[in-house]
Amino acid sequence: MVAIGTLFSSFWILSVNSWMQTPAGYEVHDGRFFPTDWMAAIFNPSFPYRLAHNVSAFYITTGFVVLGVSAYLVRGGTFASEGRRTMRMALGFLTVFVPLQIVLGDSHGLNTREHQPAKLAAIEGRYDTASPAPLTLFGIPNAGAERMDYAIEVPWLGSLILTHSLNGEIRGLKDFPADQRPPVGPVFYAFRVMVGIGLAMLGMVVLAWWLRWRGTLYQSGWFLLLCQWAAPLGFVAVLAGWTTTEVGRQPWTIYGLMRTEHSVSPSLTGPDVLWSLLAYMAVYLVMYPAGIAVMARMVRQGPREEAMAAKPTEGLQPRAPIVGAPVIGPAE
Repeated sequence: MVAIGTLFSSFWILSVNSWMQTPAGYEVHDGRFFPTDWMAAIFNPSFPYRLAHNVSAFYITTGFVVLGVSAYLVRGGTFASEGRRTMRMALGFLTVFVPLQIVLGDSHGLNTREHQPAKLAAIEGRYDTASPAPLTLFGIPNAGAERMDYAIEVPWLGSLILTHSLNGEIRGLKDFPADQRPPVGPVFYAFRVMVGIGLAMLGMVVLAWWLRWRGTLYQSGWFLLLCQWAAPLGFVAVLAGWTTTEVGRQPWTIYGLMRTEHSVSPSLTGPDVLWSLLAYMAVYLVMYPAGIAVMARMVRQGPREEAMAAKPTEGLQPRAPIVGAPVIGPAE
């Protein structure tokens, strides 16, 4: 029930966030937004792609946590049987969802190219429009000179991935006014962290099946340790993805319609925001370490089996009369 409730919550959170990225079904009166078509607003152009991509990422994150805990149990040996079983479950799930996530991410990228081309330009670190466009594997964005320094590029691959055509055009940041461009550095690097982790996850799934085919999956201590270290990778990838999405949307709160600087309440002051931020930090700095400590203790204890056999009673006599049994007196 908690998982289902969380999924419903994700639906509405992502619908609202997607509307801010690709607004639809609205009209503006006196600077205020009013809905004209609720279905168009809820199921706005980027929402289906964003929902599928994010929910899949959340499940993959959970799958790698299960994989890491299972590897810990197998390495410890105390609950090796349970660890092997949950490890098989996690690998079966990840075998389907990790490749699926790559397909969903590709679809989301095509949608971003159509509706948020400036964000895509920042993701690719592309200042000049190109056709065909190379894929920039790495580089150092130089915002002052409007170029990518020390770029490592693969010719034509950018167009192939982002347009599904070898000669597809990718618009550069110079096509947009300077005050409507997102900051390139955080978007460029966060996207590569997300994709890099995704490819590493795919590699781990392939490696796991190779080890299982050889019959050494549960005996390979180095791989089990690798699974443990990989347990938090999903969280890092999700945070990197959200950084790409939200920083890449700048300078807009509602993309193309309302700038972030115009969304700040005039009644809020700097100290108000600071105290609010500090209060949130204090709560989470208590809540998260406590939660992690509780979960770590549960993992160390391992699965606990309930006692199946009842304790024998004194004199081997039942604790209560047996319903329907004949009553036998002393003389008999």
